[in-house]
Amino acid sequence: MTQRGVRLGRIFGIEVSADLGVLVIGGLLAWSLATAILPESDRGLSGATYWSIGLLGALLFLGSLLAHELAHSIVARRNGLIVEGVTLWLFGGVAQFRSEAEGPGAEFRIAAAGPATSLLIGGAGLASAYGLVEAGVPDVYAVMLFWLGGINLLLGIFNLLPGAPLDGGRVLASIVWKLRGDRLGAKIAAARAGRAVGLLIVAAGIAELVMLGSFGGLWTALIGWFLFGAARAEQARYQAEQRLGDLPVWAAMTRDPAVIRSWSSVRELVEGPLNHTSQPAVPVVDVSGHLRGLATMVGVKRIPAEAWSGTQVINIAIPTDQVPTASPMERVMDVIDRLRPESGGAAVVVDDGTIVGLLGPDDLRRVLSNPGRPVEAPAPSVAAVSSGWNSSGPPSPAFAAPPPVPSDAPVQRWHAPTPPGGDDAI
Repeated sequence: MTQRGVRLGRIFGIEVSADLGVLVIGGLLAWSLATAILPESDRGLSGATYWSIGLLGALLFLGSLLAHELAHSIVARRNGLIVEGVTLWLFGGVAQFRSEAEGPGAEFRIAAAGPATSLLIGGAGLASAYGLVEAGVPDVYAVMLFWLGGINLLLGIFNLLPGAPLDGGRVLASIVWKLRGDRLGAKIAAARAGRAVGLLIVAAGIAELVMLGSFGGLWTALIGWFLFGAARAEQARYQAEQRLGDLPVWAAMTRDPAVIRSWSSVRELVEGPLNHTSQPAVPVVDVSGHLRGLATMVGVKRIPAEAWSGTQVINIAIPTDQVPTASPMERVMDVIDRLRPESGGAAVVVDDGTIVGLLGPDDLRRVLSNPGRPVEAPAPSVAAVSSGWNSSGPPSPAFAAPPPVPSDAPVQRWHAPTPPGGDDAI
């Protein structure tokens, strides 16, 4: 998972960033404290006082969200996971891991660390509020801490609801994993529970709106709908992993994809590979056949049709360093997270510097088209075996040539001119 937002720095060696949505939620909380909660508790103070304490309360709450996610990350790191970072955003925060827990015990500890931290902060907030009241400090400060403690207690309890992607769903998955010994089955069960929890929250929000006339019900329903969508996405992801297993990229990719030279015109791209193949993207190569970018219809649509003939493909292609790539021996599941809409949902498969395939949405749909049956790597053809392939995959270090194209199949042939300045100019 790629870290989003503005980088804030490192805490305990963990990268921390914040999405711009944090400004929205922080501003709403400060506004709520300064205009409603604090004035009701201690009347007669200046607006500046209410706003300053409200802003402090909002910052402390965002800090408690960060502590929640850092707790996940620290425990995950202690259990051998690679932590990419923590991102705060509109709906809270997310800790990003590059690997998964090796056992149900580690899964349980990582999942439980966040809610436990929120509950501890909540208890500390309530205790601090009581201490300030006993010390005779103005009520407005005690109320802010009481609010902070209460909202963290609610956050901890809410996150323990038994459904993914909530922490309670991870806890549920760890328990099912321990009982059944099936990691993916447990993840799918937790995601299904998460869909049910999301729909119940949506129903509660609608009931709040209709029966109580509270517009807060809209926010509740929105959170529930977000959880439902996230749970559905998780379920699809783990069902795909269950189906794909350790299937290698070479067994799923489109071999020997059509490519286009970097100096070709956009019109040649549109009337050539994008018209005569089903590829969602076309690798852009130089004179030596090395990858120089990736062309898609997204890039084509950025320029008017009348400019296609005079615009080189390289000028509308995704730069090389932003092109999703894969090795033929990688697992398909390990590549899925790299696929992005801007690249047509495709990754260029490169072996020893040579483009040997393209892994795109059609390839994934093909290997997932038989639900309930495990996906297996296809057996190599006689021609492939004679060229060095075996049952476990392609030869190393580079792929052998694919079987010849049938004589009646349409073939896109490119006859590139020598670029200005010689072969080294591209």
